Amino acid sequence: MDRNYFFEKVEKLKKEKNAVILAHYYCLPEIQECADYVGDSLNLAQIAKNTTADVILLCGVHFMGETAK
Repeated sequence: MDRNYFFEKVEKLKKEKNAVILAHYYCLPEIQECADYVGDSLNLAQIAKNTTADVILLCGVHFMGETAK
């Protein structure tokens, strides 16, 4: 799949769903490229707490998703 096509699709879906993508800094570079924010667990939890997005896609370990929820 063409890289630009993939990123365009991700951006379109983020807008449609009012979503934000958070990625831990140890995620693959391709995931980090798609993310709106990249950081450590504490930083991402703080961003999740303050977001107005309807959907939070958190790329990391399970407890990070639970914390964001």
